[in-house]
Amino acid sequence: MGVVLSEAEWTARRDAHADRVRQWTGPHHERKATGSKHPVLDFLFSYYSHRPSRLERWHPGPGVVLEGDAARAYLKWPVYRRTDDGVTLDVEAFARERANTIGFAGRLLTATAGRAPRLGCFGLHEWAMVYRQQPEQVRHNAWPLRLGSEGTDEVVESQRVQCGHFDAFRFFTPPARPLNALQPTRETQAELEQPGCLHANMDILPNVSRSADQGIPS
Repeated sequence: MGVVLSEAEWTARRDAHADRVRQWTGPHHERKATGSKHPVLDFLFSYYSHRPSRLERWHPGPGVVLEGDAARAYLKWPVYRRTDDGVTLDVEAFARERANTIGFAGRLLTATAGRAPRLGCFGLHEWAMVYRQQPEQVRHNAWPLRLGSEGTDEVVESQRVQCGHFDAFRFFTPPARPLNALQPTRETQAELEQPGCLHANMDILPNVSRSADQGIPS
C-alpha cells in the first residue's frame, strides 16, 4: 500500500513546499504585475513557458496515499485515483499518459550522458542569435550588447561556431546559420546532443518536468 499520510501531515508538506518555492516565484509574480523584468530570473518562466503555479504545486510522488477530504482535489488529474485509504498516484495511468515523452527524454539523456563533452563552443550560440541584427531587432533589447552590433558580428565571424543543440540553433539569425559547423534538426537531436552543452544541461529541467511532473515527489 505504501506510505499513508494523514491530512494534517500532507497538507503541512504541501504548504511548506509552496512557501519554499515562493521565494523565487513570488518576485516573478511581482515583476509581472508591475511590468518589470529580470534578464536572468525570469528566464526559467519565459524560455521554458514553465508556469510558476506548477512549481508551487506539491505532489506526493508514487507509493503515497493522501488521507482526508482535501485529497479529492488531486482527482482532477487523471493520473490520480481513489483507494480505500485515500487518494494516490496511479502509476500505470501515469506511465501510459507519458510513455512517448518519457521514452524520448530517456533516449535523449542516455545518449547525451554517453558522449564525451565538447567544451570549446564558448557560448557562441548566443552571439549567433543576434548576428547582423540592428539594436531594434535584438530580441532582448532592453539590455544592450556589450560589444555593440558590429563588435558582436566580428566575434561570430572570427570564431568557429559549432553548436549542435537544435533549440539554440533554431534561433540563429539566417546569416549566422551557414557559419555553424553543424546543421542540427529535431530529428538529429539525440545524435548530436553532448554533455558539455550549456543548453543540454539546462534542458534537463523541461525534460524531467514534461516526463514526470506529477510523478516526482515535491
